Amino acid sequence: MVSLGNRGDKDLHRMGTSPGQGDAPIRRAIPRLLMPAKSRPDEGPALPKKRRLRRRYANAGEMARLQADLLNAVNQSVIALDTHGVIVFWNTSSEELYGWTADEVVGARFSDLGVADPDDRNLPRMEAAVRAGEPWSGEHRARHRNGTSLRVHVSLTQVPREKGRPAAILVASTDIAGRKRDDATRLRLAQLVESSDYALNELDLDGNITSWNAGAERLYGYSAAEMIGQPVSLLNYSETRGSDQFQARLEAGEPVVEWDAEGRHKDGSRLHVLLTLTATHDEDGRRTGTAAIARDITERKRLLEEVERERDRLNQAQRVAHVGSIEVDLLTGEQWCSDEACRIHGLSAGSSFFEEAWQSALHPDDRMRVAQRVLEARERGTTADFTYRVVRPAGGVTWVQMRLTAEHDDAGVPVRLVGTTLDITATKEIEAALEHQAYTDALTGLANRAFLTLRIESALRDAETHGQQVALFFLDIDRLKVVNDGMGHSAGDDLLVQLANRLRGHVRPEDTLARFAGDEFVVVCPDMTERKAQRLAERLATTAHTPFELGDREVFVTMSIGMAISTPGDTASMLLHHSDAAMYRAKSSGRNEAVFFDEEMHRSSLARMEMQTLLPRAIERGELRVHYQPLVDIDTGEAKGFEALVRWEQPGVGLVSPDDFIPLAEESGQIVAVGEWVLGTALADAQYWRSTVPGAADLRIAINLSARQLQHPGLVDMVAAALASSGMDPAAVELEITETVLMDDVKNSLDTLTRLRRLGVGVAIDDFGTGYSSLSYLRQLPVTTLKIDGTFIDGLGGAADEHARPIVEAIISLARALGLSVIAEGVETTQQLTVLRKLDARLGQGYHWARPMPYEDVAPWLRAQGRSGLLKHG
Repeated sequence: MVSLGNRGDKDLHRMGTSPGQGDAPIRRAIPRLLMPAKSRPDEGPALPKKRRLRRRYANAGEMARLQADLLNAVNQSVIALDTHGVIVFWNTSSEELYGWTADEVVGARFSDLGVADPDDRNLPRMEAAVRAGEPWSGEHRARHRNGTSLRVHVSLTQVPREKGRPAAILVASTDIAGRKRDDATRLRLAQLVESSDYALNELDLDGNITSWNAGAERLYGYSAAEMIGQPVSLLNYSETRGSDQFQARLEAGEPVVEWDAEGRHKDGSRLHVLLTLTATHDEDGRRTGTAAIARDITERKRLLEEVERERDRLNQAQRVAHVGSIEVDLLTGEQWCSDEACRIHGLSAGSSFFEEAWQSALHPDDRMRVAQRVLEARERGTTADFTYRVVRPAGGVTWVQMRLTAEHDDAGVPVRLVGTTLDITATKEIEAALEHQAYTDALTGLANRAFLTLRIESALRDAETHGQQVALFFLDIDRLKVVNDGMGHSAGDDLLVQLANRLRGHVRPEDTLARFAGDEFVVVCPDMTERKAQRLAERLATTAHTPFELGDREVFVTMSIGMAISTPGDTASMLLHHSDAAMYRAKSSGRNEAVFFDEEMHRSSLARMEMQTLLPRAIERGELRVHYQPLVDIDTGEAKGFEALVRWEQPGVGLVSPDDFIPLAEESGQIVAVGEWVLGTALADAQYWRSTVPGAADLRIAINLSARQLQHPGLVDMVAAALASSGMDPAAVELEITETVLMDDVKNSLDTLTRLRRLGVGVAIDDFGTGYSSLSYLRQLPVTTLKIDGTFIDGLGGAADEHARPIVEAIISLARALGLSVIAEGVETTQQLTVLRKLDARLGQGYHWARPMPYEDVAPWLRAQGRSGLLKHG
């Protein structure tokens, strides 16, 4: 039989008692009040005051009322029961505690109220004490009238009468719920301190360590047993800068927040830590020492230093993130959050989370999502890990990462949420910078290829949704290589930056301008028709009309522009491919043009793709052929040799033009294998004719080399092997390289050509006059022959003779001055031949004598030349 009260320790102290002291004063007073006056033991000589009191309260009813008033004034539950368990007294504090009034319970059996919790482990002990007539005190779980569980401290006292028999049982109870909550709070704080990732410790005024948590052990490597009582200087890697300054601040009662310091680990290694120091005081306000919080930022320091080395634009260390803690009792709604958690969210210390002030601090775009995640964690008892933004009062946002974990009771019901909040603003800023770099061209600051693809895909999705079209412009700078070769790559880069700035001024805000590759730009224009695209292309082309200031020189360039308009079902790669194909059509049409993609280009593109697929098998299947065009003495008409020209005889198609498949082979790298096959075949054929056809013993053979072949590290060995295999005299072999290819990389070209010349073969510059070689380079390169491009020969003897003749004459004079042979390409008319004879040109090649012929026609042609006297017999 127990009774519980709702008065806390403060009320007991107010009465001069405490829970530990029990209810002794009440136990001493109440037995006397319950006993009739005539049966109270004599206390010795009656004092005058006592006699006056007894006379004053001689009336028993008045005495009873006085007793009741005294017990009602006690801030403690007091209940009196007779020996049958019937309630004979119920004071006001009992009414407040249990919810029943004295009128309701006096005269009722105590056990009928259900106040005692039958499952309480101390109930049997209490009942045994009552049966034995002995006092009992201890903790007990009781119930309120509404069923609420109460935790109380109970004292049972047997009130004796005559002959020691109990006349009543006195039950005095003290509510200890407040004390339990305080204990829980202290335990919770201790747990948070102990489980914190921060190193937390305290120092006395002499600088000796007095407390040491698990975070400190993880950070420094020392256990609490090793460090308590030791001087804090053991943790200093070096003399802490500004220590006098922060000691003065601590003496003044000011905290030192996030002081960047160097610490020492137990193993001697250096730590970078952020120190927060606060002075501690006793109850009288006297300073007792210092509380220290240290956060390990060693790894962050290392990462930031790495970023600083690799990224010039990220050369300042980012602010280290802060961590806060929150806790919510899901049963009572009680909340607790650390000051740091409040600070991160711009709330005052002690504010409640997940309420109006907290929600108002969130970024409007994040509120709904965050509320949903918190609700899921509360109702489902799941773990939620999410990020959101907090709007700063002064502007800007703080990025926060929150992790909520639900704790469950034995039945699996979530009873508490424990969470951490981490300020990740610095990390987000680094991520944003890295993302910017990942999607930005470093030279021009434009979007790069990666971002371009994402933007095209996004624009196509929007266009499909709204029934619109996307226009794509593929821009290529014509002959930028001339600038790079003539003025250096820095000048070329400067031109690209200037052009990018000009292009920015001609695109709409909703358009995306990107640098696709070296000298290529792409513009993505959502919601654009073909007519609008044509006008924009004209504006874009004008950006190159004004000269570019490169150092002290003005440079003019042009652009070739390919345009493609999206159709339903297009992808980013398709649209890029279409605009790229249109750009190449613009280039092949003479450059400085803007061309729309059409279906013919599409069909041509598909044909190119199919050709590129079939080309690798052409050699294996024997589909490649070598045709030969004679090299002729201009004066006598005598055949001096042949140029080997590759052809592809595709089954079901016939001969494929070299202009169609050679560029494909060059792009894919297959030209190396094709070139090796042509080299071996041509040398073997030439050696056969030299050995078997009368008068052909001195025939020369000329074979073309591509840019890829010239760059191939195995070229020289490849030529040497072909010479050895065929038995061909190296002096009768000439390797032809176009002027443009030769000038792409003069240094490497010079090295490769020098090694080829050591084999004994000749080197000819093909299409001479169309490139940009200088006389100084021409003197350095080990060439033996210049082949005048057919565009110059075409003008001889006709309306353009006055322009073409001086150029051809100059090339012939230049060759003679350098000791080089000259071959005139593309000779087709008698008039051209007449002029070349007048200019004293020695060798020619063209349709005037013969078209390129297959292998099987060469020997008969040579024999016919011999019969006509045009082939010299040995």
